[in-house]
Amino acid sequence: MEQKILKKEDIGKLYNEFSSEYKFYAPIKQKGNIVFERIENPDDIVLDYLNSRIPPKSILFPQMEVLFEYKLDDKDVEITDRQDLDEKFMIFGIRPCDAYSYELFANFFSFHGNWKDEIYLKKKENTTLIGIGCNTPRSTCFCTSVGGHPFNKENMDVFLTDLGETYLVEAISDKGKEIVKKLSWLSDAADKDVKKSEELAKKAEESFVTQIDVDTIVKNLEKSFDHPVWDEISEVCIGCGSCSYLCPTCTCFDVIDETDQYNNKGRRVRIWDTCQSCLYTLETSGHNPRDTKIQRCRNRIMHKFSYYPANYDLLGCVGCGRCIMVCPANNDLRDHLAKIEKIGKEEKEEKAVV
Repeated sequence: MEQKILKKEDIGKLYNEFSSEYKFYAPIKQKGNIVFERIENPDDIVLDYLNSRIPPKSILFPQMEVLFEYKLDDKDVEITDRQDLDEKFMIFGIRPCDAYSYELFANFFSFHGNWKDEIYLKKKENTTLIGIGCNTPRSTCFCTSVGGHPFNKENMDVFLTDLGETYLVEAISDKGKEIVKKLSWLSDAADKDVKKSEELAKKAEESFVTQIDVDTIVKNLEKSFDHPVWDEISEVCIGCGSCSYLCPTCTCFDVIDETDQYNNKGRRVRIWDTCQSCLYTLETSGHNPRDTKIQRCRNRIMHKFSYYPANYDLLGCVGCGRCIMVCPANNDLRDHLAKIEKIGKEEKEEKAVV
């Protein structure tokens, strides 16, 4: 694999190479938080950040998105599909966990036979990811417990490692190789640069203290739908939905029609929704099959660690730790998973005592 060196002062040069061809997104500081926005000034880019509070999922899956527009003519309906799906995106400075979340989204939106979300999949196809390793993961991160790594390059097109004064640049995919080829002004990396990158990756991995036995958790969840542990887990939850709105893998949305009845036209839009809302499963009849906090908390964890593995043979969590970081009630998903992991052990201990 060919490796190059990018000087930190040349970030603007890289931006200029691609900003006319791509919608160029990167992390910036906004109101005290790191968020991903479309860049107009490369000086705003911030790469020495702990993982962003707000995930970049909204770039490809916006909080509100038009699916199509329509016009009514007597009994006929004329549908106008989106005309912007050929636009190209470049997301610069994305972390490995968030890059993997795009893969989970693509898997979810393409799994059900002929029913595919062509809007998301087309945007994903037209997106180039230039990622960067996590030299200093947050204390709330646990990606290594769910199959990830702070230097996971698998879902990237180009991968950067912060070496201090420079970045090590590696082309991962064929698309990434074309990107690096265009950056002909990059210098070649030395052996010491590659070695330092490997040392940083090892140091980052060793910084994780959370160890979760995911296989045991998945197995225990299959037989624990009515277990008392859900009462304990949901006890202090206030149902705000912050965990799901700021989760990079939550896909729930609602669909509504906005109608301009004076001009006989309208549009269909989708908006983010969350299973943590008491209105999420409320039916027109007034019946709500998931009307308690216990049921909603259970659904969130079961979805990511039971239903997702059963349906896709994948976990629905990337271990970014945002749900832990933003919870106003100080709920910690790692603690919840630890309780679920102990279910089988507790039952064995009880039988041994008897």
